[in-house]
Amino acid sequence: MKVLGVVGSPRKNGNCDVLVKEFLDATEADTEYIFLNHKKLLGCNACMACEHGDCVIDDDGNEIIAKLLEADVLVLASPIYYGGISAQAKTFIDRFYQISRGPEKSLEGKKVVTIMTQAQPEDVFGDYIRSLDKMPFEYMGMEVIGNVTAMGTQDRGDKEELADYIKQVKEIASNL
Repeated sequence: MKVLGVVGSPRKNGNCDVLVKEFLDATEADTEYIFLNHKKLLGCNACMACEHGDCVIDDDGNEIIAKLLEADVLVLASPIYYGGISAQAKTFIDRFYQISRGPEKSLEGKKVVTIMTQAQPEDVFGDYIRSLDKMPFEYMGMEVIGNVTAMGTQDRGDKEELADYIKQVKEIASNL
C-alpha cells in the first residue's frame, strides 16, 4: 500500500505539516510526502488538452498527479482560511480536472483522509469541510475513510496543542 501525504498549508512545520508527518510516521505503508508550497503548481486553464494526455502547463502538476495516481491513499491537509481550504490545496484539487478528462486516468477506489486545521475553536466550518467529501473526492470515485479537524489550533506546530489531533491521525493511520 502506498500513502501520499499532501500538505496544502503555506507554513512549513505548521500544524498541517505536523499532522501529516505524524500520520505518515504512524502507518506501516510505503509513504511519500509533498509540501505544495515548495512546488510550482499553477491553476487549470481549462484548455482541454488533457483529454489527449497530460496537462500542458509547465509546472510540477503532472509529477504530483502521477504520484497521486500511483497512491492507494491520499492524505490531504489544509488550513481553513476565510472559510475555505488554502489556495495551494484548492489548486491541487483543481488539477484533478486532467484526471476527470483523461479516459486512461482514474481515482476510482482510492482512499482519502482529510486533515483540516483552523484557529476557530468551534465547529463553524464543519458543513464546508464535510462538503469536500462529496466534491471533489466522492465525485472522483474516491472513498473518504477519515476526517480530522484540528479546531482552535493556531500556534505553529505546537505538538502540545495538537496532542489530541495527533492521536486521531495516528489511529486512522494504524487502521489502514
